Amino acid sequence: MWEARPSLNSPRVRLVLLALGTACLLGVSIPMAASGDDATPTWKLTHYYSRGGDRSFKLDVAEELPKVPRAVVFGGSRAMRMDPATIRRQTGLAAFNFAFHNGHPEDAWAVTDWLLERNPDQPPAVIWCLQATTLADVPMAPGLIVDKRLAQTFPASLIAAKKADAMRRPKRDLLSGRRFGRDGMLWWNSYDRKRAAGRTLRRSLSVYLSAKMLARAGNGKIPGRTRAKAYFSRTLLLLNRNHIRPLIVIMPYHPTARKAFMKVGWGVKQRHLRNYLKRLQRYRDFRVVNCLDIKTFGGSPNGFYDGAHLTAGNSRRLIRYLVHKAPGCFRVPAPAPAPVPSETAGPASPAGPSASPSPSPALVAPPADTPVPEATSTPADFLE
Repeated sequence: MWEARPSLNSPRVRLVLLALGTACLLGVSIPMAASGDDATPTWKLTHYYSRGGDRSFKLDVAEELPKVPRAVVFGGSRAMRMDPATIRRQTGLAAFNFAFHNGHPEDAWAVTDWLLERNPDQPPAVIWCLQATTLADVPMAPGLIVDKRLAQTFPASLIAAKKADAMRRPKRDLLSGRRFGRDGMLWWNSYDRKRAAGRTLRRSLSVYLSAKMLARAGNGKIPGRTRAKAYFSRTLLLLNRNHIRPLIVIMPYHPTARKAFMKVGWGVKQRHLRNYLKRLQRYRDFRVVNCLDIKTFGGSPNGFYDGAHLTAGNSRRLIRYLVHKAPGCFRVPAPAPAPVPSETAGPASPAGPSASPSPSPALVAPPADTPVPEATSTPADFLE
C-alpha cells in the first residue's frame, strides 16, 4: 500500500467516483474524510492528514506549480525558512523549498530523482544546508517509505524492510500548528506561536546550554561509513551528471550556542565535516560555503528562534550572501526547445503534431542496501 495523491484519470479514482455515484442513486451513505474543496490548492489547505508528512505535502504542492522550479533548497528544519522568493529575486530562477523536518541526504536523493523524472531537461540549482550531524544515520522518514513517488527511488529491499513499521504510524495532520507558502517555505509553526506568547530568545537558548545538550554536543562521535554519506555522494553525482554544481552550506548557530558547543568539543564534529567535504571534492563537483559564524554573512544574533533555527529575515541575509559568493552555482541548463512542426510534413493528425520525446536524465543507481545502525537518541530540531 502506498500513500500518494491519485490522479483523477487513474482507474482507481474512476472506480471510486462510479461507486459514489451509484451510492447516491441508491441512497447509501458512505463515510468520507473531510478534505475541503477539491479546487483548493494544497498549500492553502487547513488540514493535511498523511503518514507522508511534509515530504508528501511538499511534493503535492510542487505538482501544482505553474513553473518548474529551477532552484531548490535541501536540508533539515534549519533550512525550512530559506525563502524561495529571495532566491528568485537574486537569480531570476523559480525556486522551491524542499527542506524537511529532520531532513537528511536520503530526502535530497529521492526529491532530486523525482524532479528529474518529471522534467529531465530542467535540472535545478541546489542550495544544500548541512550541519555536522547531517551525515549520521537516523531512521528514514515515513514519507520516504509510504509515498511511492519517493519510495521508488530506493532499493526495493530497503523499502520492504521498513514499510510495515511505517504503515503502522498514524496519519497526522501536518497543518495543525504549521503553515507553508506555495513555494514550500515554512511560514509559521510552534516557534512563532511561542514567541507570540512571550517566549524569549534567551529562554529558548537555555535548552541548548543545558548539561544534557552540551554532553551530546561534546560526545566526540563522528559518522563513519553511513547510509547518509552514501546518499549524499550519490545525489551529488546525479546532479553533476545533469550539469548542476550544488552549493553546500554549513549552517550557522547562534553565537552563544556556538561558543558553548565549541568549549565542550563540538569542533571535532565540524572538522570531520569539513575534511569529509574536502575529500569528496576530489571526485564530485560542488562548492562549500562555511557559514557557521553569522559574521560570515552579516547575520543578526536576534534572528534566531533558539540556538540553531534562523528566522526568515536571517535566512534571507544568508541567501543574498550565498548568491553573491557563489553565482556559478546558479547557472542551470536551458530547457529543451519546444518541438516545432515541420513545414514539409504532411497534414497534421487530429491530435496535433507529435512532440519529440523528452531527454532522459542521466541515470545514477541508488547505493546498495546495507543495513546500518540508526541513532535515535538526539532529538530532532536540536542537533539534526
